Amino acid sequence: MSRILIALHGHSASRSVLNAVFDYCTEMRFKVSVLLIDVDNALSPALTDFLARLKYAGLSGHLFRQVGCLGQAVLNFVSRHKDISLILVDSMKNWGSGVPLKALSPPVGLFSGVIAT
Repeated sequence: MSRILIALHGHSASRSVLNAVFDYCTEMRFKVSVLLIDVDNALSPALTDFLARLKYAGLSGHLFRQVGCLGQAVLNFVSRHKDISLILVDSMKNWGSGVPLKALSPPVGLFSGVIAT
């Protein structure tokens, strides 16, 4: 089973985007990992609901939290989890200037812009 990685800097993912990701993961039977870069202890209601829906649907969904640079955290995560097929990033402005995108090796797809507006 392939894994999708949702990389968020803070709690900016909108409920509508998470609903669409949930539908896609359910259809494709993806394992889901959410990498949250923040220092805040409280999860957003949208993210809490998303993780609960994954569990209820019988999908493997896990939250990983850390502080630091989003891009570096994604690269470190991908190096440890070789089954990632798709990465969703909240915004490339949060990626970090010192982390090259070319460091992600294919066949990983990268999509940006899942932030709430």
